[in-house]
Parts: sequence; structure tokens; C-alpha cells
Amino acid sequence: MLWLWENRDGMMIENALGTYLFRAVKNRCLTLINRGTIRSRVVNTMQLSMRGAFDSPDFYVVEDLADHLEKALSELPPTYRQAFEMNRFHGKSYKEIADALGLSPKTVDYRIQQALKRLRIALRDFLPILSSILY
Repeated sequence: MLWLWENRDGMMIENALGTYLFRAVKNRCLTLINRGTIRSRVVNTMQLSMRGAFDSPDFYVVEDLADHLEKALSELPPTYRQAFEMNRFHGKSYKEIADALGLSPKTVDYRIQQALKRLRIALRDFLPILSSILY
């Protein structure tokens, strides 16, 4: 409800207010639940895969991956990196990022897609490791 109040100037309600409020709150809740579900799935998967990691030579591969990821992020254009980090590390939606940066959501989408494309290329040697962690 607070988000609705803060963004009241840019809103155009075409249907009944009650219907709009119900749908907006429902969608916002589903988004937050989905983000939490994905985050907990990744954490659980990482915990399971990291149990014996310190005894395994793969531990050094993960450390190497972290170094390469940091380097790849630093090589992104600042506009791509900013949008990507706000979305992936701070959990902001495209609309929230667009509002914060004064851009359209399509521009934010483009920047994040371009960042992902460049990261896939830079981290192509680590894709098997990443897919085993995330899926």
C-alpha cells in the first residue's frame, strides 16, 4: 500500500479502485514470494553443493569463478553494470530501476540483457558450474 501511495502521481486507474488495489497488492505479493522462493532455492542448492567443497579441488574453481565474475562485472559499461546490479544484487524490478534512473523499463530491460550477454561470453568457461549451482 505504501508503494501505491508513493507512486500515486504516475498511476492511471481505469477500473474500479477496489479491483485495482486488490490486483496490485496480489501481484506485488506474488513477486516478493517468487523472489524469496528463488533466493532460498539458490541458497539451499549452494549449501548442499558446498558441504564438502573445502575438501574438494572444485573449491578453487568456485574461488576462480568469483574472481572472473568480479572482473567481468567491472568490464561492463557503467550503465549496464548499474542496471544489472540493481536487478540481480538488490532485487529491484525493472520499473523500480527505471524510476530510480529516470529511464523507461524497456531501456532497463535492454541494458540488463546486454549485460547478461556480455557476462555469458566472459564466463563461458564456467557455465557448467553455474548451471549446476542454479538448477
